Amino acid sequence: MKRLALLSVLALVPAGAAFADGCPPATCGMTSAAEPGSRIVVIRPHGQRGPALGYDVVARRWRFSLPSGVVSANGATFVSTRHRQGRATTEVVRYDARAGRVRSRWSLGGRWAVGAVSPDGTGLALFDYRGHRTILRVGNPFSAQRLVLRGNYEVEALSPNGRRVFLVHWGRNGYDLQNLDLVTRKLAATRLAEPDEKMEGTALAGVATRDGRWLHTLYVKADGEGFVHALDLVRGIAHCIDLPVRGDLASYGATALALSPDERKLYLASPVLGRVTTVDLERLRVSRVTELAPLRRYTFGTGLGAAVNANGRMLAFTLGSRLWLYDAAYGAVRRSVVAPYWIAGLGFVPDGKRVVAVGAGGAAAFFDAATGKRVRGRAGG
Repeated sequence: MKRLALLSVLALVPAGAAFADGCPPATCGMTSAAEPGSRIVVIRPHGQRGPALGYDVVARRWRFSLPSGVVSANGATFVSTRHRQGRATTEVVRYDARAGRVRSRWSLGGRWAVGAVSPDGTGLALFDYRGHRTILRVGNPFSAQRLVLRGNYEVEALSPNGRRVFLVHWGRNGYDLQNLDLVTRKLAATRLAEPDEKMEGTALAGVATRDGRWLHTLYVKADGEGFVHALDLVRGIAHCIDLPVRGDLASYGATALALSPDERKLYLASPVLGRVTTVDLERLRVSRVTELAPLRRYTFGTGLGAAVNANGRMLAFTLGSRLWLYDAAYGAVRRSVVAPYWIAGLGFVPDGKRVVAVGAGGAAAFFDAATGKRVRGRAGG
């Protein structure tokens, strides 16, 4: 089945689930991400399309603050849109996502929103709702194609070759995933690798490979089953990877996603489910599930993040004020520690030997990546 139905949030939270309040960080709470080997932790205090704050774990200070927007798959470009009050005009700003500097800005007539940025940051997909139509501007900002679609569409991603734009088509009973061929201008349902497989659920969080070839999205079904929707953005084919863990929207919503440095593995760290699930992205199947003591009481929106060090050996993940250290080589959780504040962001110093937990106010606590012992922070890699 090609359609991914929108499910009721309330229907997904059964009686007896772990206690939680607020909303999933991936949707509207606080998340963080850090590229392996980078000194910058990017914190999204209002979800994956909200503002972005950059914290330097070596200098131990904030580097930049950006408005709501979308980052490119390679992590180098951040694009935001701003509507001018009282005028049907949109200012589009392109930033250096690693330094927070403005690269370019321009204005467009209409009230546009940024839906996706090409992997190399040169192309954009903007959309604007006008009545029962969706207007798209896709491509280079100064020579973009303009397309008109009947109905309510939201941009999901751009293919790395610039050939396709992937869309979420919203209807009365949910949504379905479609892609638009920019050469033929034909709209079609996104194909499934196994056409007879039924894929229904609520999308929670996603992560793209740096070259923009793949977009991996975590879904949860109404019956509590989870799966990863692995979308090949070049071929336009989606693969379903079933997860051997049953949960609900509350527990799956507190799952942090991270790719290994070579992007051959996807880690799903679920403190509430009590699992770290490893997906083999070459074979497109689960290769390992590691259990940990599940977190029974937690608050959505208080900080969810995961980071992998440069050599891929250690995975760190957090929820609230708790930090876990996972040894990816042995598939074992080495340590669980508690920071002295709610953790807003998480990253490793460039040499990978220490993990840094950043608080919303800019405080930073350093931990030995191998032992979990708190250590004194110092400058350098």
